[in-house]
Amino acid sequence: MKQFDRELRALAESEKTEIPYAARKRIASVLASLPERSVPALRRRYPSAGRAALAAACLALCTLVVLPNLSPAYAQAAERIPVIGSLIRVVTIRNYFYEDACHELTVAVPFVKTEGAGEINSEIDAWTSELVRQFYDELEITGENGYGSVAVEYEPLTDTETWFTLKLTVHETAAGSSTYFKYYHIDKRTGGTVTFGDLFADNSGRDLLAEEIRRQMREQMEEDEDAVFWLDEPDPEMNFGAESLDDHQNFCFASTGELVIPFDKYEVAPGYMGCPSFTIPPEVTERVLKAEYTAVP
Repeated sequence: MKQFDRELRALAESEKTEIPYAARKRIASVLASLPERSVPALRRRYPSAGRAALAAACLALCTLVVLPNLSPAYAQAAERIPVIGSLIRVVTIRNYFYEDACHELTVAVPFVKTEGAGEINSEIDAWTSELVRQFYDELEITGENGYGSVAVEYEPLTDTETWFTLKLTVHETAAGSSTYFKYYHIDKRTGGTVTFGDLFADNSGRDLLAEEIRRQMREQMEEDEDAVFWLDEPDPEMNFGAESLDDHQNFCFASTGELVIPFDKYEVAPGYMGCPSFTIPPEVTERVLKAEYTAVP
């Protein structure tokens, strides 16, 4: 555990994040709004009270707005450390938070503590940092005339003796709203990360899997007249098919072992359909997956 603490401390000390202009502006605005007339009165009775009140206001604002943006060490106070099997821990290594009348940012950045998770952690760090950068860029451009929110949360979805899955969910709102996911997998039997492309022995497996997903889509549309999936659109590029399933397609395994293929909002259907997912029956997965992935998790 001491080694784990040392690694987290080293990550905190390596942070180079600067206070964003929008956050600095918000601090200055709050400080400028503090009542000035009360300070001399307090100072006459308690000479240090004015400075103390100002310091308390700064501290409160920094705690709510700035510190989570800057300090992974601060974020550790709210860490979640589920023990996954006997090998993997997940902590919140960094939080980003910002809020005003028209904008909101809430991002929790997880860190997967296990050998072989370096690529996962690097990708999560780069991806969430880019989301935060885009949020502040848009904030500085639109200011009080714009509206937007970004929220990122995570959960260890699967935690068996043989398999680990971390799920990240992103909600973005601007002119419209969007929800999408990121799934990261580690095969504990090998210690390696697994992507969608690793599941198949050859490309024919994707054809069969896409055929099953299309079958389920048509079945849903027959049962519910309001259900719509993009299967027979005039633009062939919109229609779902095997080519829609690339090497980084999201997937996970249900607790009963079935392969589940989730899609982001707007990916295979109109926005009102939400984020559809399809559970693939064993008789299909046995034909399309490598043998080592037919009995997961």
